[in-house]
Amino acid sequence: MRLVSITIARLCLAAFFSFFLLNTQAQQNSPFSRYGLGEYYTNQHVISRSMGGLTAAYADGLNNNVGQSVNFNNPSTYSSFYMVTLDLGFTIDSRSLISNNPTGKFTTNNFVPSYLAIGIPLKKAKGVGMAFGLKPLTNISYSIANRERIAGDSLQTLYEGTGGLNQFFVGFSKKWKDLSIGFNTGYNFGRKEINTRKAFINDTVSYYQSNSSAVTGFGGVFLTGGLQYEISLHKKNITETKTIENYLLRFGLTGTLQQKLNASQNLIRQTYVVGTSGDVKIDSVAEQYDIKGQILMPSTYAAGITLHKTIGSPRGIFELWSIGLEYTATQWTKYRFYDVADKLSNSWQYKLGVQLSPDPSSGRGYWSNVNYRAGFYLGKDYINADGNGLKQYGVSFGAGLPIKKWRTYDNQFTILNTALQLGKRGSSVNNITENYLQFSFGISMSDIWFTKRRYD
Repeated sequence: MRLVSITIARLCLAAFFSFFLLNTQAQQNSPFSRYGLGEYYTNQHVISRSMGGLTAAYADGLNNNVGQSVNFNNPSTYSSFYMVTLDLGFTIDSRSLISNNPTGKFTTNNFVPSYLAIGIPLKKAKGVGMAFGLKPLTNISYSIANRERIAGDSLQTLYEGTGGLNQFFVGFSKKWKDLSIGFNTGYNFGRKEINTRKAFINDTVSYYQSNSSAVTGFGGVFLTGGLQYEISLHKKNITETKTIENYLLRFGLTGTLQQKLNASQNLIRQTYVVGTSGDVKIDSVAEQYDIKGQILMPSTYAAGITLHKTIGSPRGIFELWSIGLEYTATQWTKYRFYDVADKLSNSWQYKLGVQLSPDPSSGRGYWSNVNYRAGFYLGKDYINADGNGLKQYGVSFGAGLPIKKWRTYDNQFTILNTALQLGKRGSSVNNITENYLQFSFGISMSDIWFTKRRYD
């Protein structure tokens, strides 16, 4: 009955997290979130974040010391599931925006739920697995004020935006010897609300304030594919220690097809005054409701390679180290919002990541079983607000910390994964640059669920 109680507790936690995820909006107030469908979150597992963002050629769950997590960026990895896994991720995000003209600095700190994912081995003997989950993709959150003089009066314009894009996904994977192929599909959905408020400031004449708002809801089905292929480069038997060393090379490829989101938009132009309980409408200049349209999301792809070393002993197979390189790109110039382009540019990024476990096969100490990770990335951001582009680079560090089992059976594994990312967007050619620090942590809990017990 212990497994049943643990299962119920974890499912309750998953339900709570789903509610929390759907009802939390980070108020980061970033001018970059004005463009496209908002500012993209770090849409990766915590493990990948600590390794510079590697996803295409990364896979875990094959070795005893790494544990098991859901790499939802490459669905081909689902075929390696050997137990049901619940994955939760959270991020503490700190950003500093620096403006040259006018001179200024703005800092925000936010707590953001990153993902909920569940991986299930459907047929372990045949290498068939699946995963499903929920995660936020983008966030729209900005409030920018501008003041100017017109005909002797001061005009204040306030630009505001809220909303974002979320994703529910489900994926399947199949493995044939050293080749794994999988896909994700599901539904992307969200909302974008933008307001432009204008107010004349005059000592002798009273003016009504005006507001132009556009509220757009959207959603659509997406499709992502992925594959991984692994080959053994060199295998060596060590008779003295009764171990087998193996050097392996893994190739990975992922791609997301161009997607059309069906959208419905409401446009309102009105005058108003500010009352005690909010805005009070005076007159509607124009109103249009349920305007149908589409939002075109661009295709993206990633390709990577990972070299890693494992050691096999009577205790199992353990990964000693791995190093990987990846390239990813997205065609953001093809983005369209109701057939209108935005200030976006094609983005690309190079990523380098490493993972090291000092001595996992001996089992002599806790810290020798920890997976230490680091990474580096550089590239070009998708936002092109001033026409000069935004360079982007950063470093990352992290660790996979095994949590000691509180019961003496072998079918439960819990790993606490952490990641610290420090990076910058923009350079001396940009008027606004951004420094950011993100601390992410996630829990991967694996167990044998939904199995009928033979004995109580």
